[in-house]
Amino acid sequence: MMSTLGTGGDSQILSSALLSGASANLTLSAQTVFVASHSRLHIQAVVAKINGKICLAKFHRALLEQDEFVVCVARHIEDNVYEVYSMLSPKTGLLHMQVGMGASKTTYTASALKGAKFIFFCSAIMSIFLFIYVGDYSFSSILIWLGVLFVFYFINIFIMKRVIRSLLHLSERSEEIFEAYGFLNPKEVFLLPSRHISEEYKVLLDGVFDYRKIIQDDPYPANYIEKQK
Repeated sequence: MMSTLGTGGDSQILSSALLSGASANLTLSAQTVFVASHSRLHIQAVVAKINGKICLAKFHRALLEQDEFVVCVARHIEDNVYEVYSMLSPKTGLLHMQVGMGASKTTYTASALKGAKFIFFCSAIMSIFLFIYVGDYSFSSILIWLGVLFVFYFINIFIMKRVIRSLLHLSERSEEIFEAYGFLNPKEVFLLPSRHISEEYKVLLDGVFDYRKIIQDDPYPANYIEKQK
């Protein structure tokens, strides 16, 4: 069964998310195809039929099996057609999400700013070694180097904040998905450390998570399917 939280076809997940309480009988109704995303990742597009509903999804890789039990969060596009934001498999413990998702707004912002500061720190260390190598220790030279570091720090933070703002909608959607699944403290969830390494594709997958490594009190344990029978 799939229950909608909204009916607007083009509206965002905040007003049109849905959670399937027991989305059994996943049927892949078409072969998957590969398309290029803006980030130059190869994205696997999946067309599936879940409980009679046509579901369209795009994941980095779709590690799904025929007739696999899944729990989905999606939005209604038009009559009987849904865009899937995520698929959770109790059997495998894998949570598929769209590329760029997997962190709440708070944790994503903190992680991105931490990364920006790390880049600045590394750049500062390299600048110090370069300064020592040049060997000009005059007062004016020191002021120039400090000025360059000062300007670079704020440019680095400014660029990173712009990047954060441009991708923040993915974190907001991720947060809504975590809440729909019933994860504890959805505003604090950060799944990126649990990204799945595919043995078949030999790659670290973006948006495919071994979520049980992070989520405590999993609402969908391995025996979830048996409990529903």
